[in-house]
Amino acid sequence: MSGEVRPFVAGDAPAWVTLFNRVAGRQTPLDAFHVEEARRHPAHLSRRWVVGEGEGVRGLAHLYAFPFDPPGFLHASLLVTPEARGRGTGRALWQTLEAAARNHGATGLVADVADTDPESLGWAGRRGFRVHAHRFASELDLTTFDETPHLPALARAEAWGVTFLDLGGADEGTVERYLGFVADRLTETPDLAGHPRWPLAQVREALRLDESGCPDWLVLAVGPGEHWLGMAAMTPQRSFAYNFLTATHPEARGRGLALPLKLHAIRRAREAGFSVLRTNNHSQNAPMLAVNRRLGFQSRPGRYELHLPLAATSGA
Repeated sequence: MSGEVRPFVAGDAPAWVTLFNRVAGRQTPLDAFHVEEARRHPAHLSRRWVVGEGEGVRGLAHLYAFPFDPPGFLHASLLVTPEARGRGTGRALWQTLEAAARNHGATGLVADVADTDPESLGWAGRRGFRVHAHRFASELDLTTFDETPHLPALARAEAWGVTFLDLGGADEGTVERYLGFVADRLTETPDLAGHPRWPLAQVREALRLDESGCPDWLVLAVGPGEHWLGMAAMTPQRSFAYNFLTATHPEARGRGLALPLKLHAIRRAREAGFSVLRTNNHSQNAPMLAVNRRLGFQSRPGRYELHLPLAATSGA
């Protein structure tokens, strides 16, 4: 059984998915892996390595560009089977990945570790990674959700002259304006504050408008004078609807619009037959966390985002 790090080849995909699911606690189907690979932009870096052959693959590493990472940083993912730990597999993969990142001119690396995995957090810390943020998903059971207690918030917004629309049937000019509105709101989130504004093509890709996107899942709050006040955007996933972003214009904050926007998203997800609405949360986004709690979202175990500036010396 080979202990050398080698580049990933297409035939490694089944073993990659099996190991990933086992170690990360996921249930990603093989075809979903291939779909994500096909969706990846050819200009965006993605390099993979494995240790082992066939069913004997016991370690993997992935270096790739991720849009939520700081400019100049690349994302690093490294997984080793429990029985192969402590035998140098992780160290060898890390050395390969770090060298590749430096060769690509990365100024830093981002990794994420489950907040229930102190062993992996310690391993990353010994290599110089430090906790930058804490994120976690939360889910709303759409089969039991009762919107009745939240209707007064919707009525108040409508009484102020707010109209809730979506992009179903919208012309391309309106779609482009919506993409720009989303791009502006993203720069105001804890995730992307201080990052460059996303190009509209990147927002379009994130919302999957050119594939499985649903224009009627792109909700808009419009105030008097046709001023755009807020938005909620969802994308369909295999087993749930995903709330990509809910946000309001700075001038509209404090008016209680986030909850009615989420309520409209919930309605559309239920009408489409989904039983779960999922969103991702940044632990510092207190206002949106409060809205999610009011609606009944249940938090799931999360992940720490770790940063390593490559100018720093990594430990052994």
